[in-house]
Amino acid sequence: MNVGGRLLGKEIVKLYPPCDGMQLVRLEAVAPFTCSRCGQEKKARLVAVRGDALFCNGCYGRMRASAQERGQRSQGSTDRPPTASADTRAPAVRAEDLTQVVVEELDGGLPHSVVNTGLTVEWKFSVRAEHLRHGTCPVPAEMATRAAPQEPLDLTFLRGRHRIGVLDEQKGIRLRVDGDKPFLTGLTWQPFVLPGTRVSVRWDTWRKLRLTYAPLDKPVVFGGTVVRYAYDPRIMTRELAAFDARVDRVEELVLIALRELGYLDEKGRALLPEEALVRNTIERAPSEESARKKIDAAIERLLSRGILTWEQGSIDQAAVLHYPARRGETPVPLLCYAPTLRVADREDLRNDGTGAGHGVSAHRVAGHLMRIGHLGKEASAKARAAYREDHRRAGLAGSHELPPGFTYVREHERGT
Repeated sequence: MNVGGRLLGKEIVKLYPPCDGMQLVRLEAVAPFTCSRCGQEKKARLVAVRGDALFCNGCYGRMRASAQERGQRSQGSTDRPPTASADTRAPAVRAEDLTQVVVEELDGGLPHSVVNTGLTVEWKFSVRAEHLRHGTCPVPAEMATRAAPQEPLDLTFLRGRHRIGVLDEQKGIRLRVDGDKPFLTGLTWQPFVLPGTRVSVRWDTWRKLRLTYAPLDKPVVFGGTVVRYAYDPRIMTRELAAFDARVDRVEELVLIALRELGYLDEKGRALLPEEALVRNTIERAPSEESARKKIDAAIERLLSRGILTWEQGSIDQAAVLHYPARRGETPVPLLCYAPTLRVADREDLRNDGTGAGHGVSAHRVAGHLMRIGHLGKEASAKARAAYREDHRRAGLAGSHELPPGFTYVREHERGT
């Protein structure tokens, strides 16, 4: 197994030092696999390999920790058994160790909370970027074993909670089974559906499926994007390319690396040791001698503006990162990105662009960036040229090139 080789159909871009007969590798992109230890379906860039067995990050960390504990017990003194003490200090951690911390991956957007009554099958899931790109919806085995793959299905999209309303109806949706992962294909997701949107699904056996979004009491702006429906902030941070448009390319690379690779807490904050963040940002940056200095300077600027902050986390003996810090583990300072969260105002809703089924009065819309990266799309040459022209005309400093993951919408009139 070498860098440049392939595993699970993806190129291997990093090999970590072997440990306890296992080899941890980083792939170029997320790949699905079944963990040989916990038996769960996983989607991750980091995969541990031992012979023909594959292990997820969590099981890899637990197996390493167990092996180290066994080694410590076998080397312990016979006349002085180990004792636990509140004053016991965790061992110091080397800077090079922090470049290889292990972050447990999110769930793969699989169905959960499945209820099978015999007459209906209900489940929940959080939309992932791949669902939006490919027009798919995951389904549980309880449905896949009873539905006929060749029979087209009808879908109804509902706006739930207090007032149930039909948002859309679609026909000709089909069930497909890719290995042991059944899913619906042929869906067209509504423009307001974002990665992280929570969906409740009900299938009346042999009849229609109903997909329901739960509207928030008040729309919010999460990291610069208007969100109207219940969502998982961790998935939104990881997969939603909704950072502020910045003329500084290095700052952008730092934030992308932190959001895509960092530890995520329940509030959607992304955290990584500085050493790991710098190393991963360098891997994404154009190769040049001054890359490290530019990245360090970009981090300092982000800290000075409050976009990044320092928090305290910890790593265990298997180098698995945890936040908040856990007692008995090695404390580690972490750089933290916390997405801004506020109630959306009228201007936010006017400039949202998704519509979400709500009409607005006629008004002028200023030229603005629109996020499209999470849909797997790229800006057209026309949009890039328009951005360059308007950026120069406005006399703005920095690059006149359109930031990746966005398209540009020129000033226009909208509404009825």
